[in-house]
Amino acid sequence: MKTFTKNNLLLVTILISMFCTSNLFSQDAKLIIFNDARTAYLLAIEKRAEILSPSNFEEGLKYYEKANSAYEKEDNLADIKEYLKEAVKYFQKSTSEINVMEVLFAETLNSRDDALDAEADLYQKELWEDAQSEFRNATHEYEKGNSDRAKKKGKEAYDLYRQAELAAIKSNLFNNARELIAKADDMKADKYAPKTMAKAKKSFEDGQAALETERYDTDKPRMLAKNAEYEASHAIYLVNYIMKIEDQDKEIEDLILKGESYLTQIGDATGISVRFDEGSSVAAQNISTNVILLKDSIFRLSHNLNICERTKANQVKQIAANAKQIEAMGSMQQDQITDASLKQKLLEDQIAYEQKVVKKFDEVFNTFDINEANVFRQGNDIILRMTGFNFDIGSAEVKPENYPLLAKVQKAINIFSASQIVIQGHTDSQGGDNLNLTLSQKRADAVKAYLMANMPDYDQANIESIGYGESKPIENNETKYGRSLNRRIDVVIKVKRVLDTASTNTSSPEKAGR
Repeated sequence: MKTFTKNNLLLVTILISMFCTSNLFSQDAKLIIFNDARTAYLLAIEKRAEILSPSNFEEGLKYYEKANSAYEKEDNLADIKEYLKEAVKYFQKSTSEINVMEVLFAETLNSRDDALDAEADLYQKELWEDAQSEFRNATHEYEKGNSDRAKKKGKEAYDLYRQAELAAIKSNLFNNARELIAKADDMKADKYAPKTMAKAKKSFEDGQAALETERYDTDKPRMLAKNAEYEASHAIYLVNYIMKIEDQDKEIEDLILKGESYLTQIGDATGISVRFDEGSSVAAQNISTNVILLKDSIFRLSHNLNICERTKANQVKQIAANAKQIEAMGSMQQDQITDASLKQKLLEDQIAYEQKVVKKFDEVFNTFDINEANVFRQGNDIILRMTGFNFDIGSAEVKPENYPLLAKVQKAINIFSASQIVIQGHTDSQGGDNLNLTLSQKRADAVKAYLMANMPDYDQANIESIGYGESKPIENNETKYGRSLNRRIDVVIKVKRVLDTASTNTSSPEKAGR
């Protein structure tokens, strides 16, 4: 939640007064006269000029207030317009400096946003106000031309925002976990569910420690706090369950059979008969294998549906074009017939090319199995999401075990030869943002280097690499499975589909598309 500054409150009061004034000047006229200044103000607020360029922003507010006061007093209209002109000038000046300020204070702004996300402005008001004050000092120093002093003050504001963020997280993020652990303690969970209770307490302690040792990676303590909540809740459930079992005098066999009944229920839902003569672990593995096969089947059905939909769309276009051509021929106007024929020929070439793309896409799709890559289309792009590609933790070295998969990637790229290739590196959310961004770029660069070394005949100007860090997750970072999928390399094949009238007359659809 963002703070509502005194400056914001001041202008809102002024804006409201525009609708409440009851003088000779009409409200409609005031809206028109004040429109440019109000628009400039709103843009300045959107760009955070009140904190990034406070001097100019405050000057703009001062002139806006003068204009409003003069309007209410029904002063000379020329003076009012002059005040508003000055207000616009200062608001625009404040926004013109934003780009430079955002670069200069990028880290401070990030820390401020993180502190707001942790609601430090509500739960750590004193630290928050100290940080805000220091940041205003930094931006004022820059406006006065003291760049070095501005950077120093910006760093001090950065540290204060981080302190406020961490204090807010510590006091709020772990509250629920703390209460659940206390409740479990009261229920003697250490006696009835000691292992689960130990997990809850360890996650709680590790999360608290992570706030201090890994203070710029708040994702880890947040996940540990949630895990502590889960394990504490789990311990409470186990205590209640165990006490219920004791009351009912259940045998160990009863408990085992109850657990097996749950697996049987899942097996029935996925269409397999579950047996337990080799133990529950074998039954669970059989269910997992069947689920993977079902997911693969769904993915392939989706692929085939995509092809059918594209084919249907092409057929609809063809039918519409035929109808227009018949209509033109019926009217017997030569220019209409010629125009319809040219459009028909262009459409036929486009459809033929699309059919070739679909056929090649299907070839690429069938190159990989489910454990190697997910292949799908996104507009005209073909995405190879390499689920079977792995890096060692913190490493950007391509391992030999990945060579066979990369050989298939090379084959896929050559199927769409001359296309633009983008190798994208992604990480999970664990670790600092900057560290993850750097690591993802290194990994994307490593894959690019490998492909370029092994594809010397491919136009290497068509291959680029981009690291996105943790900014584009595809699964939940709070689970081990989700994090494993977010640590990935995506290879994007940007299929070229440029067709023009001249090329369709002299080239095949495939060449025209290149």
